[in-house]
Amino acid sequence: MIIVEKKRKIDMVLLIALSLLIVIGTLSIFSSTIMLDFKERIIRTHIIAILAGVISMIFMWILDYQIIDEYSDKFYLFSLFLLFLVLIIGVVDKGSRSWFRLPFFSVQPSEIARISLIAFISSYLSKNKDVLRDFYGMIKVSLLILPFFVLMMKQPDFSGILITFFPLLVMFVAAGINMVFIYIFIFYLAIVMISPIISVMIRINPQYLNNPVIEALYSISFFNLNLIYFMGLFSIFLFALYKIVHKLNPTIESSYFILFFSIVFVGHISGIFVKNQIKDYQYKRIESFFNPSADPRGAGYNIIQARVALGSGGIRGKGFFSGTQSRLGFIPERHTDFIFSVVGEEMGFIGVSLIIVAYLVIINRIKKIASMAKTSFAYYICCGFAGLFMGYFFVNIGMILGFFPVAGIGLAFVSYGGTNMVASFIIIGILQSIYTRRLTIA
Repeated sequence: MIIVEKKRKIDMVLLIALSLLIVIGTLSIFSSTIMLDFKERIIRTHIIAILAGVISMIFMWILDYQIIDEYSDKFYLFSLFLLFLVLIIGVVDKGSRSWFRLPFFSVQPSEIARISLIAFISSYLSKNKDVLRDFYGMIKVSLLILPFFVLMMKQPDFSGILITFFPLLVMFVAAGINMVFIYIFIFYLAIVMISPIISVMIRINPQYLNNPVIEALYSISFFNLNLIYFMGLFSIFLFALYKIVHKLNPTIESSYFILFFSIVFVGHISGIFVKNQIKDYQYKRIESFFNPSADPRGAGYNIIQARVALGSGGIRGKGFFSGTQSRLGFIPERHTDFIFSVVGEEMGFIGVSLIIVAYLVIINRIKKIASMAKTSFAYYICCGFAGLFMGYFFVNIGMILGFFPVAGIGLAFVSYGGTNMVASFIIIGILQSIYTRRLTIA
């Protein structure tokens, strides 16, 4: 029996902030693509995506969010099936097999799968209190998440993996995760990054191989005998170290050394796997992140031109359809990844500030909705969505400012991208469903 205490309402502040982003993004897309031969297709697809998104948002708003909780496991399994299917029949675009090519449009299943992952983990956390406080509980949650990341890695879609960390981290902190696991995960990531970073360093400057430490690390960054020898010697070293430490202090348990070895072993193997999945264009993105000026006409071109456009707008900008960097094609991905630079050039500091304020309002409203949520599932899924929008915001703007490598992540509601647009509207619809039923008692 559902009892509603007050008249249902909709969060108008959230919709106003959303509408502001849509208007700014649409105008910027129109302006930045006006010189392209296929501008009609881009504009038509963008408008259709907005309309489809609005319809999806209304449907999710009307739908009781508790139905999502009830069927979250089935949604997640179906999304994993789609991620597997896209590896078989999907098309390759920009080096990643991430798209289903349909007669009139393309669909990127990872955008929908990310929502289902957030919903599934939210449901699991709500049904298993304190699961993140003990080691075995954390292992269970990690195993539930692992298939998503493995399938994303096989595409490979590193930007999609990166953006997914944001909602998961926020959800885990909200669920009261034991902070020791956060530190362990940071250490694990540091080990994972060794092989890819060494490979990038050597690509940038082969002279690094003259350094004996780098040469040794590079020699074990492959699945070869050197790796087997290293792991064998490392395990012997840890065993000897444990014997010495245990003799000095018998209270020290062997489990700490086993855990340390496991993190190093799994982390290093994961790092080699990641390195082997990195495509040449992704290596170039990382190289341009460390030194954009080293190849100003190649890998570093996008980021240099994006920064020039962003800084050339001044306070009020050059005006719509007047941006030289964007309209004349100096920014290749101007209507997707670098739309923020287009806004900066044509609308200046005022336009950039409007986007930042709108995002802050959206994140703050999601936080408010989470505080009013009547179920643990609603609370966790709100936290996840807040983390996701924070990820879009920080990574997209951060890569233009030089804090992140070019990651191929658009700015939700602003950048061109049909699947992401619809998925973002679906999220808003779920949030509105939670807000509408905030005074509902089951």
